[in-house]
Amino acid sequence: MRAQRLWIPIAVADRIANATAGLTPFGRGFSRSRVHILGIILAAALAATGLLLAEGHGGLGAALERTAFYDRQVRAAEIMRDCSLAIAEERTAREIHIDPELDPSGTGLIGAEFTPITTTLGVLEAKRTSTNPAFAALMVRYFLEAGLEPGDVVAVGASGSFPALILATLAACRALDLQPAVIYSIGASMYGANIPEFTFADMLTLLNRRGLLPYELTAVSLGGEGDAGGNGILGQGAECFEQAATRSGAPLLREDTMADSIKARMAIFATAAQRLGRPVACFVNVGGATANYGSTSASLDFPNGLVMQPKVMSAHRERGLIFEYAAMGVPVINLLDVRGLAVRNGLPVDPIPLPPPGEGGVYSTKAHSRPAAAAALLASAGAILAAAGALRRDRHGARTSKTRK
Repeated sequence: MRAQRLWIPIAVADRIANATAGLTPFGRGFSRSRVHILGIILAAALAATGLLLAEGHGGLGAALERTAFYDRQVRAAEIMRDCSLAIAEERTAREIHIDPELDPSGTGLIGAEFTPITTTLGVLEAKRTSTNPAFAALMVRYFLEAGLEPGDVVAVGASGSFPALILATLAACRALDLQPAVIYSIGASMYGANIPEFTFADMLTLLNRRGLLPYELTAVSLGGEGDAGGNGILGQGAECFEQAATRSGAPLLREDTMADSIKARMAIFATAAQRLGRPVACFVNVGGATANYGSTSASLDFPNGLVMQPKVMSAHRERGLIFEYAAMGVPVINLLDVRGLAVRNGLPVDPIPLPPPGEGGVYSTKAHSRPAAAAALLASAGAILAAAGALRRDRHGARTSKTRK
């Protein structure tokens, strides 16, 4: 938000300038005895109080206003909500159990604890927090802050660990008329899209068929160790990975090394962008797939959320797509640490029930109170004038006393 200028009447400004002449800390004639300490303290206190009021502390000076793109945020959240309802209905129709203890909101986006395609550990609280449709609204904010416009191409590298965040990304793309290209890794952490017969690829096929999301996967990889699938955390599931990849109908990306897998992804995204008629305008990382997130210690220091200019960089061959695109000057949206994302953006952690679209801090912006700031500034100026007046009276009294002597 741009800083607002506060104008003071010229007469008041002149009086302040004249009254405080000679009182600057490095100016001529300064001494501790010649400063009216109480007046300075009062002026500082009034200025600080005005700042607090203008920023809204105490609830007096500022109010929360809807963002300028509120309608598009609500639209994205509604799309995500409708997609989640369709996914839950499909799971019920397929007799794929939705555990009310794991998924009390019945989103259908929470998987099981361990399955044959579970590749890593996961935190249930984070998975449930991510099912809030407000994350689609957050993605709208990120995309607009990154400067994206209708028709721009968004490269999405996602694992199956956070199907809700992939859904949020695609819902925001539809609300903003963006063009996503998605490479999906089938392996998933605990409670993610780890149902072998119902991965996110299956969910997206369903949503496409129902007309909710008009997107298809650009490519799939098996995910897991070395991005080669193999066995899951339980030491089984190789066949499940292959079957899920085949069902997706998308080209299977399979490389011998991680460095080659990263290069192949870059090439696939570049080809997809060329076909869509525009270069990649943003890269979104969902989850911790190695090819996207990297396998170096620098990845741990890569910021979360929207990253325009990362403070860290890596030159390693396996640095991941987050660094590859950042090095090209492409905005990166890194969707990890879901709890941190929620707290920083005014979203509840593990809410039950889920809030309706349009409700939450992500839909609002703080409006600063110029009248409160102006009133405090004038009051502070008055305190300075009063202090200066007291100083003049002290000087006059001292001169009179010397004259009488």
